[in-house]
Amino acid sequence: MQAFIVVYALFISAYCVPIFDEQLNYQWSLFKRVHKKQYASINEEMIRRNIWEHNLAKIHQHNLKADLGIYSYTLGMNQFGDMSHEEFKKQMNEFNISANMKKNKFDHNTFCAPSDVAVPRAVDWRTDGFVTPVNNQGVCGSSWF
Repeated sequence: MQAFIVVYALFISAYCVPIFDEQLNYQWSLFKRVHKKQYASINEEMIRRNIWEHNLAKIHQHNLKADLGIYSYTLGMNQFGDMSHEEFKKQMNEFNISANMKKNKFDHNTFCAPSDVAVPRAVDWRTDGFVTPVNNQGVCGSSWF
């Protein structure tokens, strides 16, 4: 009886692997089509797919934890899914302050609130319609510092 269960378990696991691979292949193809991804070589595509699969697994793990209430937000795949964290940081978050800007240091603590104005205790810009949807700024480097 135990031999039957072992053989059955092996059969089921072997049977399920191609289905998962087909689904993953479909998702990869969809990702490339939606985000207009083209790679210079098959080797480059294999590297990108490996990174994408790693990121997809991280997204699924995070979202399972979100379903359990561990996190209050979920993650999703986007156009950066085939980039490693290091590549993303280098491309999107690198901000180089020019030598001229470093030389001209600004004092950011010079604001003095006027004493004759009643300042509200809190402001929620969302209720006044001043918060816009998230936009992709690309690599423009428009950071507040």
